Amino acid sequence: MRKLTSLFVFSFFSLSILAQSNSFRSSLNDYSDSYLYIDSLHSMINLEVVPRVFGASSLSKDDNLNAFLLGISLRAQINDKLKMIGIYDYLQGNHHNQIKSYQDSLNIYFPGYGLANSRYLYNASYRASKFIGLDLGNGKQFVGDGYQSLLLSDVASAYPYLKISTEFGPVKYYNLYTTFINPDVADYGRKKHATIHYLNFALTQNIHFGVFESILWQSKSEEVYKGYEFAYLNPVIFYRPVEFSKYSNKGNALIGANFNIKLFSNLFYGQLMLDDLNISRQKDNDENYQSGFFQNKYGFQLGFKGDLNNLSYLFEYNQVQPYTYGHRTILQNYSHMNQALAHPLGANFKEVIGVIGYKRSNWNYRLKSLVAFTGLDSLGTHYGQDIFQSDNDASTGGQYSYGNYNGQGVSTVILSLDAEVVLKLESVDVFGVISLRNKKSDLLDQTSVYYSLGVRNFPFTNFFDY
Repeated sequence: MRKLTSLFVFSFFSLSILAQSNSFRSSLNDYSDSYLYIDSLHSMINLEVVPRVFGASSLSKDDNLNAFLLGISLRAQINDKLKMIGIYDYLQGNHHNQIKSYQDSLNIYFPGYGLANSRYLYNASYRASKFIGLDLGNGKQFVGDGYQSLLLSDVASAYPYLKISTEFGPVKYYNLYTTFINPDVADYGRKKHATIHYLNFALTQNIHFGVFESILWQSKSEEVYKGYEFAYLNPVIFYRPVEFSKYSNKGNALIGANFNIKLFSNLFYGQLMLDDLNISRQKDNDENYQSGFFQNKYGFQLGFKGDLNNLSYLFEYNQVQPYTYGHRTILQNYSHMNQALAHPLGANFKEVIGVIGYKRSNWNYRLKSLVAFTGLDSLGTHYGQDIFQSDNDASTGGQYSYGNYNGQGVSTVILSLDAEVVLKLESVDVFGVISLRNKKSDLLDQTSVYYSLGVRNFPFTNFFDY
């Protein structure tokens, strides 16, 4: 693994010195900055207080459901260097079967909320100098340009973080220090720390490239208290060798790359993610070697999006191999508050996404389709989709698992289709949505169709893709 990591570093770093991507962003602004706000954050002088409202009624052949959200957003610009955002949301209602399934399988109240029906999000950003920015808060980050991210996504609950951004010419570099939680285990396994690096370069104005690194380790185990290993405060990227010399050499490391190329009004983008690679058994001429060793964990993304007059579009393909994002130590999987930190499907899937939007006057139209092919588990099995199980329990052979392939297990097709119409009024949006979900395999065939009508003054939905 050490030699493979060095090879990956050498190959991608030599390319990354040529290009840059501005794809590491906080999703806190997605919750606080709406097209309904007249004044942007940059134009504020003192303080802006905005109520947050969402309400929807959903009807199916079996249910009549209602959900509402009440919240408040406070945004302040203290001076030309210090900006602050604070958000509180309270969500309630009798939710539809998709949300109930999330509640039962992941033991969470609502996707992105964790265990409670309310959430606090905040951020204080300080521009220390022309080159350095500091962000402290409780929120989420997103790395990438697509609908999904295979590196770091914003589907999980908010977490505390410190982000340092450094910008010098064509170079942008981000250090993210944070703590994640495993809520359903004993105290010794609840907390895990992470250090994330993202290095960006610009080859031209239209070609960008970035390199990603994440190290996650358990704070405390039954054998030893590790705490926050201060060696990981080292701001230099590619310090995977440091991890080999620390207690956390049993931690979970991910590395990856992100790119985008702009051509006219189109953006071509993609990601490569490596969780683990182990070819040593083949290299050592292991007589029992077969293809599909379970420790060869990786994923990739390819997509393009753009705008044409009032029409916007996105088409994307994602693929992640079995057992990716998991770990032999369950407490060190790539998750927070029982939700994946990358793709919400976990691993062992192929996915195609299409999104088309159209704007005309005060009307917005949006059609989103998603088809995923995945291999799920039957009772007492582990074929690589569930990142919350130990790699050592792989049903294809435990730690000596060979012959793995994408989609193994209970072959399942997930279809998601959403058609939305929005009327933009002065202070709120009135929207209508038709949501179709179908999950089909040899063991089940579940279909649900909901018709929803509601109002909101910030982007929010109570329907999700899975």
